[in-house]
Amino acid sequence: MIKTVASLRLISGAGAKGPACFLVEADGRRLMLDLGEGPPPGLLPAVDGIGPIDAVVLSHGHTDHVGGLSLLPKLGYPPVYATEIVARGLPKGISVRLLPIGGRGEVLGIAVDTGRNGHAPGGIWLHFAIGDGLLYTGDISAESPLYAYDPPAKSAATALIDCSYGSYQKPIAECWSALVPIMERGALLLPVPANGRGPEIALETLRYGRTDIYVDDAMHAALRRLSSSDGVSLRNGVDDDIKGLAVAAKPINGARGVMLAASADGTSGATEKLLGQWEQTKEPAIVFTGYRAPGTPADRLIKSGRAQFLRWNVHPLLSDIVALLRTVQAKTVIPAFCDRVQLAGLTDALAPARVTMDGPVAL
Repeated sequence: MIKTVASLRLISGAGAKGPACFLVEADGRRLMLDLGEGPPPGLLPAVDGIGPIDAVVLSHGHTDHVGGLSLLPKLGYPPVYATEIVARGLPKGISVRLLPIGGRGEVLGIAVDTGRNGHAPGGIWLHFAIGDGLLYTGDISAESPLYAYDPPAKSAATALIDCSYGSYQKPIAECWSALVPIMERGALLLPVPANGRGPEIALETLRYGRTDIYVDDAMHAALRRLSSSDGVSLRNGVDDDIKGLAVAAKPINGARGVMLAASADGTSGATEKLLGQWEQTKEPAIVFTGYRAPGTPADRLIKSGRAQFLRWNVHPLLSDIVALLRTVQAKTVIPAFCDRVQLAGLTDALAPARVTMDGPVAL
């Protein structure tokens, strides 16, 4: 355990919804935790003036956590630490060092414990042996019907934790109950991330008894990977269902059944093309299920009334956050990936821990 002076700088991702980027400085080593882009697309962390760092450590492969790797030249071309599943999706030419998806690893001699995050293929939380323990959750979910979650249990005096939903408490079962009546009314388009909630919703649709499930190429590829190389990220007991879903899902061809396509906000991929076809029509129904950044097609269609928003949980409920912090006995908590307006409510809910969105934070 590194006991020398150490600190955590909140470059981006605390106090406002934005790309994940945090800097740990400990015992002469400088580690960047995630390096994302957006939301909205194109928004990058302000890294000018940070200077060379020794390593970038990635929690998972979503764009808001890895999309800023184009900034590596400004940071001295440091090596990137990631799980094998995440590493496979990174741009070519990056120097990658592997982390376990669950167990003990190391980053430049610093011991790191990891576990599956319940949020995305290859995604992990990380516990660093710095100070009296630093826990960085990245994005986590205790509710996923598809992805396995290994709750952190090791004590950590400081916790940089996913609080994307603030004090939100509606369980995922209620999200599904709200979605079913829309599915039953007719053709439905669900813009989704292919390597996140997309396969989750498709799995629940299959379990509900629907076989008219249609997906784009990105979703189909994700399902094939989950049924093979990415299977280590799955919950126990879902392997056969995912293999069946990968076979049963058909290509999108016209407005029919339950259609799942990327991207989640309509700015790219098959969703961008489909929205171009169907924005001015009455059918199919369009439902967005995740964060919508201002100015995106998702934001525009919801505001116009052509689409609606129904959240599908991929981040922790407040009760899950409270339970986690009690387990790790955190004394200082940095809520990540939510707006500062949530700070007062989280401060009350997470007491007696000190809750802050301002850095640097001594470790």
